[in-house]
Amino acid sequence: MKEIELDSILNINFSKKRWVDQISKNFNEEVGIDVSHVPVCVFNVPKSISRFKPEAYVPQAIALGPYHHFETHLYQMERYKVAVVKAFLNPNQVHSFEPLVIDKLKRAEPLIRACYHKYLDLNGDMLAWIFAIDGLFLLDLFKHYGEMEQFIPKKLMKYETLYRDMMVLENQIPMVILNEIQKIINGDLELLPMMIGYCEVHSPLKLTRDLNSNIGNTNYLHLLDLMYHLIVDNESPRKYNQQESCHEQRANDMHEITRKHHVITNMEDIKEIGQKLGKFKKFGNMVSVMVSIPWEKISDLLGLNIGKKLDKEDGDDLPRVTEIDIPSASSLSKYAYIHFNASDGGISDTEFVASKAVLYLPVITLETYSEVLLRNLVAYEIAIAGSTMELAHYVDLMSGIIDTEEDVMLLKSKGIIKGGMTNKEIVDLFNGMNKWNEDARGNRTVKKLNEYYNKQLAIKAWKFIKKRMRGSRKVLTVVFALLACLLMIVYSFCEVYGCPKLFNKVS
Repeated sequence: MKEIELDSILNINFSKKRWVDQISKNFNEEVGIDVSHVPVCVFNVPKSISRFKPEAYVPQAIALGPYHHFETHLYQMERYKVAVVKAFLNPNQVHSFEPLVIDKLKRAEPLIRACYHKYLDLNGDMLAWIFAIDGLFLLDLFKHYGEMEQFIPKKLMKYETLYRDMMVLENQIPMVILNEIQKIINGDLELLPMMIGYCEVHSPLKLTRDLNSNIGNTNYLHLLDLMYHLIVDNESPRKYNQQESCHEQRANDMHEITRKHHVITNMEDIKEIGQKLGKFKKFGNMVSVMVSIPWEKISDLLGLNIGKKLDKEDGDDLPRVTEIDIPSASSLSKYAYIHFNASDGGISDTEFVASKAVLYLPVITLETYSEVLLRNLVAYEIAIAGSTMELAHYVDLMSGIIDTEEDVMLLKSKGIIKGGMTNKEIVDLFNGMNKWNEDARGNRTVKKLNEYYNKQLAIKAWKFIKKRMRGSRKVLTVVFALLACLLMIVYSFCEVYGCPKLFNKVS
Protein backbone atom coordinates (compact mmCIF):
# COMPACT_ATOMS: atom_id res chain seq x y z
CA MET A 1 0.00 0.00 0.00
CA LYS A 2 1.32 3.38 -0.96
CA GLU A 3 2.18 5.52 2.02
CA ILE A 4 0.72 9.00 2.34
CA GLU A 5 3.30 11.72 1.96
CA LEU A 6 2.70 14.52 4.44
CA ASP A 7 4.48 17.60 3.09
CA SER A 8 5.14 20.43 5.50
CA ILE A 9 5.52 24.16 4.88
CA LEU A 10 8.47 24.02 7.30
CA ASN A 11 11.96 22.67 6.73
CA ILE A 12 11.88 19.33 8.54
CA ASN A 13 15.66 18.82 8.55
CA PHE A 14 16.74 17.93 12.04
CA SER A 15 18.85 20.60 13.73
CA LYS A 16 21.20 19.39 16.45
CA LYS A 17 21.90 22.95 17.57
CA ARG A 18 18.19 23.68 17.87
CA TRP A 19 17.63 20.50 19.87
CA VAL A 20 20.44 21.43 22.32
CA ASP A 21 19.03 24.95 22.70
CA GLN A 22 15.54 23.60 23.39
CA ILE A 23 16.72 21.06 25.97
CA SER A 24 18.90 23.67 27.72
CA LYS A 25 15.96 26.08 27.83
CA ASN A 26 13.65 23.43 29.27
CA PHE A 27 16.26 22.33 31.80
CA ASN A 28 16.78 25.86 33.10
CA GLU A 29 13.24 27.22 32.93
CA GLU A 30 11.26 24.20 34.09
CA VAL A 31 12.92 23.98 37.49
CA GLY A 32 10.17 23.69 40.08
CA ILE A 33 7.48 22.97 37.48
CA ASP A 34 5.97 19.57 38.20
CA VAL A 35 4.31 17.91 35.20
CA SER A 36 4.49 14.37 36.55
CA HIS A 37 0.72 14.41 37.13
CA VAL A 38 0.03 15.23 33.48
CA PRO A 39 -0.59 12.04 31.49
CA VAL A 40 0.58 11.60 27.92
CA CYS A 41 -2.68 11.53 25.96
CA VAL A 42 -2.02 12.49 22.33
CA PHE A 43 -0.17 9.65 20.64
CA ASN A 44 1.49 9.26 17.29
CA VAL A 45 -0.21 6.26 15.62
CA PRO A 46 2.46 3.62 14.84
CA LYS A 47 2.80 2.25 11.31
CA SER A 48 1.98 -1.24 12.55
CA ILE A 49 -1.58 0.07 13.04
CA SER A 50 -1.89 2.74 10.34
CA ARG A 51 -0.39 0.73 7.46
CA PHE A 52 -3.70 -0.96 6.64
CA LYS A 53 -5.42 2.38 5.97
CA PRO A 54 -3.07 5.31 6.68
CA GLU A 55 -5.52 7.97 5.47
CA ALA A 56 -7.88 7.09 8.35
CA TYR A 57 -5.40 8.35 10.96
CA VAL A 58 -4.62 11.81 9.58
CA PRO A 59 -6.86 14.87 9.09
CA GLN A 60 -8.18 15.62 5.61
CA ALA A 61 -9.17 19.27 5.87
CA ILE A 62 -8.29 20.83 9.22
CA ALA A 63 -5.36 20.39 11.62
CA LEU A 64 -5.78 20.78 15.36
CA GLY A 65 -2.63 20.83 17.46
CA PRO A 66 1.02 20.55 16.40
CA TYR A 67 1.28 17.12 14.73
CA HIS A 68 -0.24 18.13 11.38
CA HIS A 69 -0.39 21.91 11.73
CA PHE A 70 2.07 22.81 8.97
CA GLU A 71 1.08 20.32 6.28
CA THR A 72 0.47 22.16 3.02
CA HIS A 73 -2.94 20.64 2.18
CA LEU A 74 -4.28 21.62 5.63
CA TYR A 75 -2.73 25.05 6.00
CA GLN A 76 -5.34 26.72 3.78
CA MET A 77 -7.80 26.48 6.69
CA GLU A 78 -5.53 28.52 8.95
CA ARG A 79 -6.90 31.79 7.65
CA TYR A 80 -10.45 30.72 8.40
CA LYS A 81 -9.52 29.56 11.91
CA VAL A 82 -8.01 32.98 12.68
CA ALA A 83 -11.20 34.69 11.47
CA VAL A 84 -13.30 32.42 13.71
CA VAL A 85 -11.11 33.18 16.74
CA LYS A 86 -11.33 36.95 16.19
CA ALA A 87 -15.12 36.69 15.99
CA PHE A 88 -15.18 34.58 19.16
CA LEU A 89 -13.28 37.14 21.26
CA ASN A 90 -14.45 40.59 22.24
CA PRO A 91 -12.63 43.66 20.79
CA ASN A 92 -10.52 44.20 23.91
CA GLN A 93 -9.34 40.60 23.91
CA VAL A 94 -8.43 40.83 20.21
CA HIS A 95 -6.48 44.04 20.80
CA SER A 96 -4.50 42.59 23.73
CA PHE A 97 -4.35 39.03 22.36
CA GLU A 98 -0.61 38.52 22.63
CA PRO A 99 -0.09 39.58 26.26
CA LEU A 100 -3.45 38.15 27.31
CA VAL A 101 -3.26 34.72 25.67
CA ILE A 102 0.09 34.04 23.99
CA ASP A 103 2.33 35.04 26.89
CA LYS A 104 0.31 32.95 29.36
CA LEU A 105 0.40 29.91 27.07
CA LYS A 106 4.17 30.31 26.77
CA ARG A 107 4.40 29.85 30.52
CA ALA A 108 2.31 26.67 30.13
CA GLU A 109 4.78 25.23 27.59
CA PRO A 110 5.98 22.38 29.90
CA LEU A 111 2.35 21.39 30.46
CA ILE A 112 1.68 21.39 26.70
CA ARG A 113 4.73 19.28 25.85
CA ALA A 114 3.93 16.76 28.61
CA CYS A 115 0.62 15.89 26.91
CA TYR A 116 2.23 14.77 23.64
CA HIS A 117 3.86 11.42 23.03
CA LYS A 118 5.96 12.66 20.12
CA TYR A 119 8.75 15.19 20.63
CA LEU A 120 7.53 18.59 19.42
CA ASP A 121 10.35 20.17 17.43
CA LEU A 122 8.83 23.64 17.78
CA ASN A 123 9.84 26.57 19.94
CA GLY A 124 7.65 28.02 22.69
CA ASP A 125 6.32 30.91 20.57
CA MET A 126 5.10 28.59 17.83
CA LEU A 127 3.45 26.22 20.29
CA ALA A 128 1.69 29.09 22.06
CA TRP A 129 0.26 30.48 18.80
CA ILE A 130 -0.79 27.03 17.57
CA PHE A 131 -2.73 26.22 20.73
CA ALA A 132 -4.16 29.72 21.08
CA ILE A 133 -5.69 29.60 17.59
CA ASP A 134 -6.66 25.92 17.52
CA GLY A 135 -7.90 25.85 21.11
CA LEU A 136 -10.13 28.90 20.70
CA PHE A 137 -11.38 27.57 17.36
CA LEU A 138 -12.40 24.31 19.04
CA LEU A 139 -14.12 26.15 21.91
CA ASP A 140 -16.12 28.23 19.44
CA LEU A 141 -17.03 25.08 17.48
CA PHE A 142 -18.51 23.47 20.59
CA LYS A 143 -20.34 26.72 21.39
CA HIS A 144 -21.96 26.87 17.94
CA TYR A 145 -22.27 23.15 17.36
CA GLY A 146 -26.07 23.31 17.17
CA GLU A 147 -25.89 25.99 14.47
CA MET A 148 -23.13 24.73 12.16
CA GLU A 149 -24.45 26.73 9.19
CA GLN A 150 -23.44 29.92 11.00
CA PHE A 151 -20.14 28.51 12.22
CA ILE A 152 -18.73 27.18 8.94
CA PRO A 153 -20.12 27.51 5.39
CA LYS A 154 -20.94 24.22 3.69
CA LYS A 155 -19.10 25.36 0.57
CA LEU A 156 -15.90 25.64 2.57
CA MET A 157 -16.00 22.16 4.10
CA LYS A 158 -18.32 19.19 4.38
CA TYR A 159 -19.51 18.77 7.94
CA GLU A 160 -18.76 15.04 7.78
CA THR A 161 -15.11 15.88 7.03
CA LEU A 162 -14.96 18.22 10.01
CA TYR A 163 -16.50 15.58 12.29
CA ARG A 164 -14.02 12.90 11.20
CA ASP A 165 -11.02 15.27 11.54
CA MET A 166 -12.06 16.19 15.09
CA MET A 167 -11.88 12.51 16.12
CA VAL A 168 -8.46 11.69 14.66
CA LEU A 169 -6.13 10.67 17.49
CA GLU A 170 -3.21 12.80 16.28
CA ASN A 171 -5.56 15.79 15.97
CA GLN A 172 -6.64 15.94 19.62
CA ILE A 173 -6.18 18.98 21.85
CA PRO A 174 -5.82 18.04 25.53
CA MET A 175 -8.62 19.07 27.87
CA VAL A 176 -6.13 20.58 30.31
CA ILE A 177 -5.06 23.07 27.62
CA LEU A 178 -8.65 23.91 26.68
CA ASN A 179 -9.42 24.56 30.35
CA GLU A 180 -6.33 26.75 30.59
CA ILE A 181 -7.50 28.84 27.62
CA GLN A 182 -10.96 29.09 29.18
CA LYS A 183 -9.42 30.59 32.32
CA ILE A 184 -7.30 33.02 30.32
CA ILE A 185 -10.26 34.54 28.45
CA ASN A 186 -12.62 34.24 31.42
CA GLY A 187 -14.88 32.02 29.36
CA ASP A 188 -18.16 30.84 30.82
CA LEU A 189 -18.64 27.87 28.52
CA GLU A 190 -19.74 24.60 30.11
CA LEU A 191 -17.17 22.71 28.09
CA LEU A 192 -17.67 19.13 29.26
CA PRO A 193 -21.48 19.04 28.81
CA MET A 194 -21.04 20.47 25.30
CA MET A 195 -18.46 17.83 24.43
CA ILE A 196 -20.73 15.09 25.80
CA GLY A 197 -23.54 16.43 23.62
CA TYR A 198 -21.24 16.17 20.61
CA CYS A 199 -20.35 12.58 21.53
CA GLU A 200 -24.02 11.64 21.91
CA VAL A 201 -24.74 12.76 18.35
CA HIS A 202 -21.71 11.25 16.62
CA SER A 203 -20.82 8.14 18.60
CA PRO A 204 -21.52 4.97 16.58
CA LEU A 205 -22.29 3.10 19.81
CA LYS A 206 -24.52 3.82 22.78
CA LEU A 207 -22.95 5.94 25.52
CA THR A 208 -23.02 5.52 29.29
CA ARG A 209 -26.59 5.36 30.57
CA ASP A 210 -26.30 7.83 33.44
CA LEU A 211 -24.14 10.59 31.98
CA ASN A 212 -24.83 13.04 34.80
CA SER A 213 -23.41 10.72 37.45
CA ASN A 214 -20.22 10.06 35.47
CA ILE A 215 -19.12 13.44 34.15
CA GLY A 216 -17.88 14.65 37.51
CA ASN A 217 -16.04 11.48 38.46
CA THR A 218 -13.43 11.35 35.71
CA ASN A 219 -10.83 13.78 34.39
CA TYR A 220 -11.22 13.19 30.66
CA LEU A 221 -8.12 13.93 28.64
CA HIS A 222 -9.56 15.10 25.31
CA LEU A 223 -12.58 14.62 23.03
CA LEU A 224 -11.55 11.16 21.79
CA ASP A 225 -10.79 10.02 25.35
CA LEU A 226 -14.20 11.27 26.46
CA MET A 227 -16.03 9.36 23.73
CA TYR A 228 -13.96 6.24 24.37
CA HIS A 229 -14.81 6.10 28.08
CA LEU A 230 -18.47 6.94 27.50
CA ILE A 231 -18.61 3.94 25.12
CA VAL A 232 -16.56 1.44 27.13
CA ASP A 233 -18.10 2.27 30.51
CA ASN A 234 -21.58 1.50 29.20
CA GLU A 235 -23.35 -1.54 30.62
CA SER A 236 -27.09 -2.10 31.10
CA PRO A 237 -28.94 -4.57 33.35
CA ARG A 238 -29.43 -7.92 31.63
CA LYS A 239 -32.92 -8.61 30.32
CA TYR A 240 -32.16 -12.27 30.16
CA ASN A 241 -31.04 -14.79 32.76
CA GLN A 242 -27.32 -15.18 32.65
CA GLN A 243 -26.55 -18.85 32.52
CA GLU A 244 -22.85 -18.24 32.60
CA SER A 245 -20.72 -15.88 34.65
CA CYS A 246 -19.66 -12.62 33.04
CA HIS A 247 -16.48 -12.62 35.07
CA GLU A 248 -14.77 -15.73 33.77
CA GLN A 249 -11.03 -15.69 33.63
CA ARG A 250 -9.95 -14.53 30.15
CA ALA A 251 -8.92 -17.27 27.75
CA ASN A 252 -5.60 -17.69 26.00
CA ASP A 253 -4.40 -15.27 23.32
CA MET A 254 -6.73 -14.96 20.33
CA HIS A 255 -4.20 -16.31 17.91
CA GLU A 256 -4.28 -19.61 19.75
CA ILE A 257 -7.82 -20.16 18.46
CA THR A 258 -6.56 -21.79 15.28
CA ARG A 259 -7.59 -24.62 13.02
CA LYS A 260 -6.79 -27.27 15.56
CA HIS A 261 -9.91 -26.25 17.51
CA HIS A 262 -12.12 -26.60 14.46
CA VAL A 263 -11.20 -29.93 12.86
CA ILE A 264 -12.02 -33.49 13.87
CA THR A 265 -8.94 -35.51 14.68
CA ASN A 266 -10.52 -38.87 15.53
CA MET A 267 -13.34 -41.18 14.48
CA GLU A 268 -15.44 -40.84 17.63
CA ASP A 269 -17.39 -37.83 16.34
CA ILE A 270 -18.18 -39.55 13.05
CA LYS A 271 -19.26 -42.70 14.92
CA GLU A 272 -21.61 -40.52 16.96
CA ILE A 273 -23.15 -39.22 13.74
CA GLY A 274 -23.52 -42.75 12.43
CA GLN A 275 -25.29 -43.83 15.61
CA LYS A 276 -27.65 -40.89 15.32
CA LEU A 277 -28.48 -41.97 11.77
CA GLY A 278 -29.01 -45.58 12.86
CA LYS A 279 -26.58 -46.88 10.25
CA PHE A 280 -23.40 -47.00 12.20
CA LYS A 281 -21.94 -50.20 10.82
CA LYS A 282 -22.28 -49.46 7.11
CA PHE A 283 -21.50 -45.78 7.58
CA GLY A 284 -18.42 -46.52 9.69
CA ASN A 285 -17.14 -49.11 7.20
CA MET A 286 -17.55 -46.69 4.31
CA VAL A 287 -15.69 -43.92 6.12
CA SER A 288 -12.93 -46.30 7.24
CA VAL A 289 -12.35 -47.50 3.68
CA MET A 290 -12.20 -43.93 2.36
CA VAL A 291 -9.79 -42.85 5.07
CA SER A 292 -7.56 -45.91 4.65
CA ILE A 293 -6.88 -45.16 0.98
CA PRO A 294 -3.34 -43.67 0.71
CA TRP A 295 -4.39 -40.62 -1.25
CA GLU A 296 -1.11 -38.75 -0.83
CA LYS A 297 0.92 -41.71 -2.17
CA ILE A 298 -1.44 -42.01 -5.12
CA SER A 299 -1.03 -38.30 -5.81
CA ASP A 300 2.76 -38.66 -5.71
CA LEU A 301 2.56 -41.50 -8.24
CA LEU A 302 0.44 -39.29 -10.50
CA GLY A 303 2.96 -36.46 -10.08
CA LEU A 304 0.48 -34.11 -8.42
CA ASN A 305 2.22 -33.59 -5.03
CA ILE A 306 -1.09 -32.37 -3.69
CA GLY A 307 -0.36 -32.50 0.00
CA LYS A 308 2.77 -30.37 -0.27
CA LYS A 309 1.14 -28.02 -2.76
CA LEU A 310 -1.85 -27.41 -0.52
CA ASP A 311 0.35 -26.75 2.48
CA LYS A 312 2.28 -24.20 0.48
CA GLU A 313 -0.89 -22.53 -0.76
CA ASP A 314 -2.26 -22.35 2.78
CA GLY A 315 0.81 -20.42 3.87
CA ASP A 316 1.09 -18.13 0.85
CA ASP A 317 -2.57 -17.29 0.43
CA LEU A 318 -2.93 -15.43 3.75
CA PRO A 319 -4.65 -12.07 3.20
CA ARG A 320 -2.95 -8.86 4.15
CA VAL A 321 -5.82 -8.05 6.52
CA THR A 322 -6.40 -10.89 8.98
CA GLU A 323 -9.53 -11.46 11.03
CA ILE A 324 -10.34 -13.60 14.03
CA ASP A 325 -11.38 -17.17 13.33
CA ILE A 326 -15.17 -17.21 13.61
CA PRO A 327 -18.04 -18.10 11.22
CA SER A 328 -20.01 -15.33 9.57
CA ALA A 329 -23.36 -14.16 10.93
CA SER A 330 -25.26 -15.94 8.14
CA SER A 331 -23.36 -19.20 8.81
CA LEU A 332 -24.03 -18.97 12.53
CA SER A 333 -27.72 -18.49 11.77
CA LYS A 334 -28.06 -21.18 9.06
CA TYR A 335 -25.94 -24.00 10.46
CA ALA A 336 -25.99 -23.44 14.23
CA TYR A 337 -29.44 -21.81 14.46
CA ILE A 338 -28.02 -18.92 16.48
CA HIS A 339 -30.33 -15.90 16.85
CA PHE A 340 -29.18 -12.27 16.95
CA ASN A 341 -30.78 -9.76 19.30
CA ALA A 342 -30.04 -6.07 19.83
CA SER A 343 -29.12 -5.32 23.45
CA ASP A 344 -30.23 -2.16 25.25
CA GLY A 345 -26.73 -1.31 26.43
CA GLY A 346 -23.30 -0.84 24.91
CA ILE A 347 -20.34 -3.04 24.07
CA SER A 348 -20.09 -4.36 27.62
CA ASP A 349 -23.42 -6.09 27.01
CA THR A 350 -22.07 -8.15 24.11
CA GLU A 351 -22.87 -11.69 25.21
CA PHE A 352 -23.59 -15.13 23.77
CA VAL A 353 -26.07 -17.16 25.83
CA ALA A 354 -25.54 -20.77 24.76
CA SER A 355 -28.62 -22.08 26.55
CA LYS A 356 -30.81 -19.87 24.36
CA ALA A 357 -28.55 -19.83 21.29
CA VAL A 358 -28.78 -16.03 21.28
CA LEU A 359 -26.00 -13.52 20.56
CA TYR A 360 -26.73 -10.12 22.09
CA LEU A 361 -25.03 -7.23 20.29
CA PRO A 362 -25.25 -3.48 20.90
CA VAL A 363 -26.86 -1.25 18.29
CA ILE A 364 -24.24 0.42 16.07
CA THR A 365 -25.04 3.45 13.90
CA LEU A 366 -22.71 3.81 10.92
CA GLU A 367 -22.24 7.03 8.95
CA THR A 368 -19.60 8.11 6.44
CA TYR A 369 -17.17 9.20 9.17
CA SER A 370 -17.73 6.17 11.43
CA GLU A 371 -14.82 4.10 10.12
CA VAL A 372 -12.29 6.83 10.98
CA LEU A 373 -13.89 7.19 14.40
CA LEU A 374 -13.78 3.44 15.15
CA ARG A 375 -10.20 3.06 13.93
CA ASN A 376 -8.93 5.97 16.01
CA LEU A 377 -10.86 4.89 19.09
CA VAL A 378 -9.26 1.43 18.94
CA ALA A 379 -5.83 2.92 18.18
CA TYR A 380 -6.22 5.06 21.31
CA GLU A 381 -7.33 2.06 23.36
CA ILE A 382 -4.20 0.17 22.29
CA ALA A 383 -2.00 3.17 23.14
CA ILE A 384 -3.22 3.76 26.70
CA ALA A 385 -1.73 1.65 29.45
CA GLY A 386 -3.88 -0.86 31.29
CA SER A 387 -6.79 -0.76 28.83
CA THR A 388 -9.24 -3.68 28.87
CA MET A 389 -9.29 -3.92 25.03
CA GLU A 390 -13.10 -4.15 25.21
CA LEU A 391 -13.61 -2.01 22.12
CA ALA A 392 -10.96 -3.92 20.15
CA HIS A 393 -12.67 -7.20 21.08
CA TYR A 394 -16.01 -5.84 19.89
CA VAL A 395 -14.62 -4.57 16.58
CA ASP A 396 -12.83 -7.89 16.03
CA LEU A 397 -16.09 -9.75 16.64
CA MET A 398 -18.00 -7.58 14.15
CA SER A 399 -15.20 -7.91 11.58
CA GLY A 400 -15.32 -11.68 12.02
CA ILE A 401 -19.07 -12.17 11.62
CA ILE A 402 -19.49 -9.70 8.73
CA ASP A 403 -18.12 -11.14 5.49
CA THR A 404 -20.82 -10.39 2.91
CA GLU A 405 -23.82 -8.15 2.35
CA GLU A 406 -26.00 -11.08 3.46
CA ASP A 407 -24.46 -10.78 6.94
CA VAL A 408 -25.13 -7.04 7.00
CA MET A 409 -28.76 -7.50 5.92
CA LEU A 410 -29.26 -10.10 8.66
CA LEU A 411 -27.93 -7.76 11.36
CA LYS A 412 -29.93 -4.83 9.97
CA SER A 413 -33.12 -6.90 10.06
CA LYS A 414 -32.50 -7.47 13.78
CA GLY A 415 -32.00 -3.75 14.43
CA ILE A 416 -28.33 -4.19 15.30
CA ILE A 417 -26.89 -2.09 12.44
CA LYS A 418 -28.37 1.32 11.60
CA GLY A 419 -27.23 4.48 9.84
CA GLY A 420 -26.67 5.83 6.35
CA MET A 421 -23.87 3.56 5.16
CA THR A 422 -24.75 1.12 2.37
CA ASN A 423 -24.43 -2.64 2.82
CA LYS A 424 -21.33 -2.73 0.62
CA GLU A 425 -19.69 0.13 2.51
CA ILE A 426 -20.29 -1.70 5.80
CA VAL A 427 -18.81 -4.92 4.39
CA ASP A 428 -15.75 -3.01 3.14
CA LEU A 429 -15.41 -1.26 6.51
CA PHE A 430 -15.29 -4.43 8.61
CA ASN A 431 -13.42 -6.55 6.06
CA GLY A 432 -10.73 -3.86 6.00
CA MET A 433 -10.21 -3.98 9.77
CA ASN A 434 -7.12 -5.96 10.70
CA LYS A 435 -7.27 -8.14 13.83
CA TRP A 436 -6.55 -5.73 16.68
CA ASN A 437 -6.04 -8.05 19.67
CA GLU A 438 -3.19 -10.24 18.41
CA ASP A 439 -1.41 -10.01 21.73
CA ALA A 440 -4.44 -9.35 23.94
CA ARG A 441 -6.31 -11.75 26.16
CA GLY A 442 -8.88 -13.97 24.49
CA ASN A 443 -12.30 -12.78 23.45
CA ARG A 444 -14.75 -14.67 25.66
CA THR A 445 -17.74 -14.18 23.32
CA VAL A 446 -15.83 -15.46 20.30
CA LYS A 447 -14.65 -18.50 22.23
CA LYS A 448 -18.20 -19.38 23.29
CA LEU A 449 -19.54 -18.94 19.76
CA ASN A 450 -16.85 -21.14 18.25
CA GLU A 451 -17.37 -23.87 20.85
CA TYR A 452 -21.15 -23.87 20.31
CA TYR A 453 -20.84 -23.80 16.51
CA ASN A 454 -18.32 -26.63 16.37
CA LYS A 455 -20.49 -28.89 18.54
CA GLN A 456 -23.17 -29.04 15.84
CA LEU A 457 -23.22 -32.48 14.21
CA ALA A 458 -23.46 -31.10 10.68
CA ILE A 459 -20.39 -28.94 11.28
CA LYS A 460 -18.48 -31.87 12.78
CA ALA A 461 -19.25 -34.00 9.72
CA TRP A 462 -18.29 -31.27 7.28
CA LYS A 463 -15.01 -30.47 9.00
CA PHE A 464 -14.11 -34.15 9.22
CA ILE A 465 -14.73 -34.70 5.52
CA LYS A 466 -12.93 -31.48 4.66
CA LYS A 467 -9.86 -32.51 6.67
CA ARG A 468 -9.76 -36.10 5.41
CA MET A 469 -10.43 -35.21 1.81
CA ARG A 470 -8.26 -32.09 1.52
CA GLY A 471 -5.46 -34.06 -0.09
CA SER A 472 -7.73 -36.11 -2.31
CA ARG A 473 -9.82 -33.60 -4.25
CA LYS A 474 -7.61 -33.37 -7.28
CA VAL A 475 -6.80 -37.08 -7.18
CA LEU A 476 -10.51 -37.93 -7.25
CA THR A 477 -11.00 -35.52 -10.14
CA VAL A 478 -8.34 -37.37 -12.15
CA VAL A 479 -9.70 -40.79 -11.12
CA PHE A 480 -13.29 -39.93 -12.04
CA ALA A 481 -12.17 -38.41 -15.35
CA LEU A 482 -10.24 -41.58 -16.20
CA LEU A 483 -13.17 -43.73 -15.11
CA ALA A 484 -15.57 -41.72 -17.29
CA CYS A 485 -13.24 -42.13 -20.26
CA LEU A 486 -13.00 -45.88 -19.63
CA LEU A 487 -16.78 -46.24 -19.44
CA MET A 488 -17.20 -44.31 -22.70
CA ILE A 489 -14.68 -46.59 -24.42
CA VAL A 490 -16.44 -49.71 -23.10
CA TYR A 491 -19.81 -48.34 -24.13
CA SER A 492 -18.57 -47.48 -27.63
CA PHE A 493 -16.99 -50.91 -28.02
CA CYS A 494 -20.16 -52.67 -26.89
CA GLU A 495 -22.30 -50.60 -29.24
CA VAL A 496 -20.25 -51.91 -32.15
CA TYR A 497 -19.36 -55.43 -31.11
CA GLY A 498 -21.95 -56.19 -28.44
CA CYS A 499 -21.23 -57.33 -24.89
CA PRO A 500 -23.83 -59.99 -23.96
CA LYS A 501 -22.12 -61.11 -20.81
CA LEU A 502 -21.58 -57.52 -19.64
CA PHE A 503 -25.11 -56.28 -20.31
CA ASN A 504 -26.92 -59.64 -20.11
CA LYS A 505 -28.03 -59.31 -23.73
CA VAL A 506 -28.09 -61.69 -26.67
CA SER A 507 -26.21 -60.28 -29.59
